[in-house]
Amino acid sequence: MSRGKRILGWALLPAAAAAIWGFRPAAESLQPCAEAHRQAATYPDYSGIVIPPNVAPLNLKIQESGRKFCLRLACQAGRPVEVFSSSPNVAIPLAPWRRLLEANAGGELRMDIYVKGEGGWTHFDTVRNRIAADEIDPYVVYRYLPPVYDKWDRMSLRQRDLRSFEERVLLDNQRIGGACMNCHTFLNHRTGQMLLHFRPGSGSSHGPAMILVRNGRAEKVDTRVAGKGGAAAYIAWHPSGKLLAFSRNSLAQIFHTAGVEVREVVDRDSDLGLYAVDTGQVYTVPEISRPDRLETFPTWSPDGRHLYFCSAPALADTRNLLLQYDKIQYDLVRIAYDAASGRWGQVETVVAAARLGKSISLPQISPDGRFLMFCGHDYGSFPIFQPSSDLYMLDLSLVGTPGEAAPRRLDEINSPRSDSYHTWSSNGRWVLFSSKREDGLFARLYIAHLEAGGRFGKPFVLPQRDPEFYGRCLMTYNRPELLAEPVTVSAAELARAMNSAAGSAPAASGEPWQPLR
Repeated sequence: MSRGKRILGWALLPAAAAAIWGFRPAAESLQPCAEAHRQAATYPDYSGIVIPPNVAPLNLKIQESGRKFCLRLACQAGRPVEVFSSSPNVAIPLAPWRRLLEANAGGELRMDIYVKGEGGWTHFDTVRNRIAADEIDPYVVYRYLPPVYDKWDRMSLRQRDLRSFEERVLLDNQRIGGACMNCHTFLNHRTGQMLLHFRPGSGSSHGPAMILVRNGRAEKVDTRVAGKGGAAAYIAWHPSGKLLAFSRNSLAQIFHTAGVEVREVVDRDSDLGLYAVDTGQVYTVPEISRPDRLETFPTWSPDGRHLYFCSAPALADTRNLLLQYDKIQYDLVRIAYDAASGRWGQVETVVAAARLGKSISLPQISPDGRFLMFCGHDYGSFPIFQPSSDLYMLDLSLVGTPGEAAPRRLDEINSPRSDSYHTWSSNGRWVLFSSKREDGLFARLYIAHLEAGGRFGKPFVLPQRDPEFYGRCLMTYNRPELLAEPVTVSAAELARAMNSAAGSAPAASGEPWQPLR
């Protein structure tokens, strides 16, 4: 901590620490004090929010003129904590912050800001936030990459401890020939079984690959489809851990000469496939790989009895892609699955794009099976490039009841810019998602709490040690996944698997893409 900062709250610190820090000098008394009769301007905005009791400190910058600054944190239980600083950047020490939150889970956190100018101290209106009783999963894994389309060879897969500011690089793609780390997914919020999908880079001698990690060992799996073009991309674990659903996408990237967002990614062709983890079979069934439909973004219900995915009419002629891409809209559909017999039902529409007036992508179901959250945007299947992308939520308990189940646009957490790539916590009480709300270019991670009645609290940006970090950071965050435990497989093991030759993937009935019943 810099010499310009001190902390109060000695009831929360051991005697040795108190001796080191000393007590607040009388010269730094907050009295006398004038009232500003408004809240202080801060960055980030941490006002009126619901926070996890295990989240990292909400370090912030006080955007008010002054020579000295003070942030006072108080709850019903425990002594208040005060941080004094000669800089407007206020860093809250971790240990007393943790103790204060843990002692007041389910209660209120009051934040008072004081600024000292030429005329003395000024107090700004108290900010009242709520500390939820529900914890958030302690880890999140995400892609960290430049927002510029041709710089994807400079990305990394990272893990952040949400309880602190500790960040670990799981894999930098410079170790694997600049391959694009396209997707990652974990079984039931745990890291014992995980998958990573890669697209080849200019320095890679291998094609698209899926890396399967089990018990700390990484294995390259070849899911390329002979005669179909493309390979496994968006991947979802069946909750049993024995079956994977994936999409096989043939994508095209096109560009506009002007606009808020100049990039488009278009799905020219796509089907769903299946990978049997124990046998290595790669196969499909006719209902999820229709030649007249585009099928993508699979996700399983938590009980494993339904596979949800997005489906749109296939283009009759992909040569006219530039004239058709913004007319494509995906429905949300599902198909029943019996794991014991391996039998499939018929595809049924859950939410029709025509009725919603939006294309649907990235369905994700809460762990209790109650809510399904998805992105709704004007067209296509790539929401992060569309400012129109908003988050919607559907109550699955209403599906199948008289009348069509109506999803709700989550206006309480959406912004005028792209909101996408959402992930549920393992207890179903938190959602973490990517948003470009600040500038329309850089996606940051935001956290929101699910309140009673299916509404969310005001979202807040992932805290950083330096509150000015996002102003300097020229990287974007996407595809976050909340985890109950840290990833244990090493970067060296992942790189070894990626740089190896793919293991054989025996296909059903001796064919590389055999429709099965």
